[in-house]
Amino acid sequence: MVIDHTQAGRAVVGRLRGLRAPAVSDDSDLLRMQRSGGRFIGLGLLTFTVVMIPVAIRCADLTAVWWTPVSLALIVVPAILLVLASFRPVPRGHEALMVLSALGYLLATLLWFVAWNGATNDPARWAVWMVQFPSVPSIGLVLVARARWAIAHLVTATLAVHAANQVGRFGEIRPVALLSAPLTMALSGVFLAVAIATMANVRLLDARRAEILASAATGAAEMAQEAERARFAAVIHDKVIASLLAVTPGRLDPRLANQAASTLEELDRSDDHDLGVVSATQFAERIRASAASVSDGVRSELFVHDRFVSYPADVVSALIESTGEAVRNWHRHAGGSARCVVGGDFGDAAVRVTITDDGVGFVPESVGPERYGIATGIWGRMASLPGGAAQIVSAPGRGTTVVVEWRRS
Repeated sequence: MVIDHTQAGRAVVGRLRGLRAPAVSDDSDLLRMQRSGGRFIGLGLLTFTVVMIPVAIRCADLTAVWWTPVSLALIVVPAILLVLASFRPVPRGHEALMVLSALGYLLATLLWFVAWNGATNDPARWAVWMVQFPSVPSIGLVLVARARWAIAHLVTATLAVHAANQVGRFGEIRPVALLSAPLTMALSGVFLAVAIATMANVRLLDARRAEILASAATGAAEMAQEAERARFAAVIHDKVIASLLAVTPGRLDPRLANQAASTLEELDRSDDHDLGVVSATQFAERIRASAASVSDGVRSELFVHDRFVSYPADVVSALIESTGEAVRNWHRHAGGSARCVVGGDFGDAAVRVTITDDGVGFVPESVGPERYGIATGIWGRMASLPGGAAQIVSAPGRGTTVVVEWRRS
């Protein structure tokens, strides 16, 4: 079912867009690792660059005048972009920036051979200022699931930069002096292996999270069923059998009649929601109360066409729970300055509730099963309701609109 509420949702977002949200939580261990790892790689490259600037200045006369600023730009610009990307409300672009950083290092090294003017600096330990950190961009590739690329980059970049350093010092490549390259690769390989193992574990944890949540939901459902069975068993033992045993020939005891009526009411009671129907006015008030229980900052705009219309209790329960989940997601993820409006349209043929905020937004297509609240609490719950449907419209920086709807058969 397609819900034509996108334009309306964007209009509400436009009315709300007075304050911007400062941040949003990452939704998986992988995203958090990529965010912190990107910041670490970027800051590491910047730190090495600052430390080696004296070397770059001292050895600038070994190459054409353009190489030093170009090499600095190829290292520094991707590093700055990585650091800035790690502070973005919705983390994205890490993969492209990691690859750009690795290619920038490799390109700067290869351009050294083009820019070399034939001069040497034998007394100096370093003739190429980048020789100290070829492994840093390689570790960055591991963070974005490019382990093979990382190993290839480590080997290629290390050999190339050490060869350039030898040429800059001696005017030629000396095999004995070049033995430092394998040693560098071996030491860096330890950190690379740790990074590969860490990322593999992080991805495994993310994959298992969905299974754990699904298992927890199944366990909770089984516990609820068992609790209901225990309740019925207790009512039957304590009241039904007691009422039957109290029946005696003769005149009906009013107290026994009241006890029997109370027992029937107890058997009809449900711990999850009231059986029967709920009026439109009561439905709207419950939606309003559910939103307000999350935050007093939620504004409700609910319209009841006919207060005598009623809805099945399971429909009411599903829409209230879905609305509450959407409002809780706004409260947790949209940012402290984001605003939220809950709109409701309660008609005879259909009910539609729209939850709109002007927060940081996200990409709905990227939501995995580990996002239990969205996948199960909204989409799953409404899909399991006959006549129910849900739609989420969102984009980074554009806010979020959640629409939950039920149509009468």
